[in-house]
Amino acid sequence: MKPYTLARAVLAACISLSAVAQAADVTFTFTNTGPVGGVGVAPLWLGLHDGGFDSFNVGAAASVAIERAAEDGNANVLTADFANQATGGLQARLPLGPRFPGTSSTFTLHNVDLNGANRYLSYAAMVVLSNDFFIGNDNAKAIDLSSLAGGGQLSLALGGAGHVYDAGTEQNNFAYSLANGAYGIGGGQSGPNQGVDEHGVVHVVTGNPYVDFVDGGNYVPANFDWTALNFNSQQSFGRLDISVAAVPEPETYAMLFAGLGLLGFVARRRANSASIAKPPSSMA
Repeated sequence: MKPYTLARAVLAACISLSAVAQAADVTFTFTNTGPVGGVGVAPLWLGLHDGGFDSFNVGAAASVAIERAAEDGNANVLTADFANQATGGLQARLPLGPRFPGTSSTFTLHNVDLNGANRYLSYAAMVVLSNDFFIGNDNAKAIDLSSLAGGGQLSLALGGAGHVYDAGTEQNNFAYSLANGAYGIGGGQSGPNQGVDEHGVVHVVTGNPYVDFVDGGNYVPANFDWTALNFNSQQSFGRLDISVAAVPEPETYAMLFAGLGLLGFVARRRANSASIAKPPSSMA
């Protein structure tokens, strides 16, 4: 192979490596897009993994992790389970507390491997007002972010009709539901893990979600308007915007610079060889 051909090949290989050998900075922004007076969402938990972490399954009993997240808005057990089970996984909880309609929160994860250990996204968060409603994805591989490994953006619609789950762990009862006061409803949970155990399974919430809640203490004002809180009349009540900025690995830069150095070295050798080989000019 001619020297200049070799140099070109090395340079091309380095440039190719710079396109694939990348970590990424991934920014997540959750916005509650529901109507004024609509449901809130507890701080959203996010987990990036290789497809082997499954947080829940419709038709099966909820884990303790999902129970705590769905009943109390507490993702601590879920965070611990993910740390133990998802080798190389990355996770975060979006800041600023429950997000009510019109508000948002943002968080950035660094050094994300979207081609491997962090390819798939799982999420979960309690829906408030409720006893044990939550949003999440029961298919561990449903959200594949590998197409964003080189950079890009994606928006996901969360919640709404057919996409809110009842954990089946606590009876739907206004005496112990969370965030009652934000909606002018009496009663409500005053501490963690309160309420009447239901011993059910995870299932999709159907119909008008609150009309069948137990209201033994007459906590709900007369003629209460459920329109804004009826998330099953909405396509979604949340949006998760994902923005990825690819960051070349340090070793990729080193290989690229090495290739450029080789190219310069070969160019100099060719110039020197041409100078030596050139016959001296004749003098008149």
